[in-house]
Amino acid sequence: FSGRLLGEGQPKYLNSPETPIFHKGKILYNFHQARLHIRKHQEAILLEGFADVVSAVQAGIAHSVATMGTALTEEHARILRRNVDTVIICYDGDASGIEATFRAAELLADAGCHVKIATIPDGLDPDEYIKKYGSDRFRRDIIDASSSLMAFKMMYFRKGKNLQNENDKIRYIEEVLQEISKLSNPIEWDYYLRQLADEFSLSLSALQEQLNRHRNNKTHSNNAQSKEAPRPPLQKKLLPAFQNAERMLLAHMLRSRDVAMIVQQTIAGAFNIEEHRAIAAYIYAFYEEGNEPDVSLLLSRLPDDLKPLVTELSLLLITDEISNQELNDYM
Repeated sequence: FSGRLLGEGQPKYLNSPETPIFHKGKILYNFHQARLHIRKHQEAILLEGFADVVSAVQAGIAHSVATMGTALTEEHARILRRNVDTVIICYDGDASGIEATFRAAELLADAGCHVKIATIPDGLDPDEYIKKYGSDRFRRDIIDASSSLMAFKMMYFRKGKNLQNENDKIRYIEEVLQEISKLSNPIEWDYYLRQLADEFSLSLSALQEQLNRHRNNKTHSNNAQSKEAPRPPLQKKLLPAFQNAERMLLAHMLRSRDVAMIVQQTIAGAFNIEEHRAIAAYIYAFYEEGNEPDVSLLLSRLPDDLKPLVTELSLLLITDEISNQELNDYM
C-alpha cells in the first residue's frame, strides 16, 4: 500500500514494501475510478499526490490520477497512452514540481501523448489552490487555461538565465530552437520562430536558417543510427485501449442479439467514438425490429460512410461466445 496522513502528525507518508502484485511504478492512484471519466472527457489530469486527487475529484474533476509517491515511469506513460491521447500535467507550482513536470512531460510525449501543462502560481499545489480559491477557479484558471508543452518549455528554459546577458540569451535561443526542431508541424515552427524573432528583435530568416541546421543534424543522426541497426518493419499504429474495446464490443454485438441487448441496457449510447455510437444505434434498432444477426442485411440499412467500418468490424477474429467478465471489461 501507499498512504498519506490527512491530519497532523508523522510520518506524513507511509509505504509498504513492493510485492509481486504491487508495483508503485505500474499503478496510478484513482485510475480504476477515473478511467470512464478519462474516456468521456478524452483527456486525463495527472496530479502529483493523493490529496491533490481527492480535492480535484471533490471539485468535479473526476478524470484525475496521480502516481503513488514515485516519479512518473515509462509504464505509467504507457497506461495513460493506451486509454487517452491528451494528458494535462498539473503538478505543484514550486521549483521541484516544475522539474518533475518537465521530466513527466518528456516521458508522456515519448509515449505518443499530446501533453498540456496546467501551471499553478505562488508555489501552491492543487490541493492548496482549491482550498484557497475554490473549485470553479481551479477548473477555469488552471485546468482550462493549460498551455502547450512547447510554451511550457520556453518558460522552463528561462530558469537561471539573465536574458539581458548576451551569452545567456544565445543559449536560451539555441535551447528553444532545439525543441522547435522536434516539432512536426510547420505551422508550429513558424509560430514559435516568430515569437523568438519578436522578443529578441532577430530576423526570421536567421532563426529559420539555424532551425534548419538543427533539423539537418537530427536527420544525419537518425540516418547514422539506421545504418548501425536495421529498422523494424513499419507496424500499423496502435489504437488506444478504449477504442479497441469498443470495436470488440461492436463486433460481438453484430453476432449476438443477446450481447447487443445487454450492452444497450448497460451503457446504451455511451461510446466514446462518434462512429461507434452511430453503429450501436443502428444495431439496437435492427434487433428491435425482430431481425436475427445478419451483417449483410444490416449493411443494406446503413449509410455509406458507416459501411466500411461495419464490414471491418464483422471480420475481426472473435470467439463465438463471450464471458460476462470479458463483456464487462469491454464496457
